Amino acid sequence: MGNVGELQAQLPQRHLCKDCDKWYGQEDDEYGPCMYKHLRKDKRYVTYGYHECDEPEELERRVRLWKARGSEGSKSGTSTPRSP
Repeated sequence: MGNVGELQAQLPQRHLCKDCDKWYGQEDDEYGPCMYKHLRKDKRYVTYGYHECDEPEELERRVRLWKARGSEGSKSGTSTPRSP
């Protein structure tokens, strides 16, 4: 699809590690393991929760979900506008 910066730009807001279901950090210490990095056996798989996601697979999935939601239309007559 695209690089990480391009994928992040397609989302309504930056996707952070703490927002991901593949990140198992603790909110109080703000650090935790990223399952994508862990599965690749990266030496440094513990990430800071407020770090912008740098996993293309996760970002591509998020972009697909965001676009699917936008193309469905709003059943209540309101929709969430894309933030700048």
